[in-house]
Amino acid sequence: MIRRVVVVPPVPALLPHYVSLQDPVAELRRSATSVVAAMTRDASSVAVVGDDPFAEPVARALLDAADFDGDVRDDAEVLLVMANGSAKRSEKAPGHLDERAFDLDDAVDLALRSGDPRRLAALDTTLAAELWTSGLESLKAAGERLDGSWTVSVPYADAPCGVLWWVAAWVRS
Repeated sequence: MIRRVVVVPPVPALLPHYVSLQDPVAELRRSATSVVAAMTRDASSVAVVGDDPFAEPVARALLDAADFDGDVRDDAEVLLVMANGSAKRSEKAPGHLDERAFDLDDAVDLALRSGDPRRLAALDTTLAAELWTSGLESLKAAGERLDGSWTVSVPYADAPCGVLWWVAAWVRS
């Protein structure tokens, strides 16, 4: 049974070899590492889901940084969802500006902050694909699997590169 859910973006800059004197994602890295460490501290297993090619390597790097020594497997007590919002939030974003991105990202933000799995399950993954999100199908699928009430923390939500990134933690109440 899933007892905790963590949402982190599959940002390649979170990989260890991108850390330098000027870390391009220092605040995101601190938040993601801290939340992953807290949520996996006493866990024996973690499941990693996401559709981005960087989902698995970024997740493994964060688990290593958090000193997680359990198993990574499909039937785990902690679910690590590698997902981010639209990549079309500005002219300089990877997908350039699409005004629909703001409403979609607001819907995802509300779903993440609500602690209501039904809101995650209701995410529009067709629009999400058009707006170059990553992992929202996995986030929606998680919402379809979860039930009950959840305590939520969202210590990071920002779009420094024109892509909305969240670090969120859900703990079963």
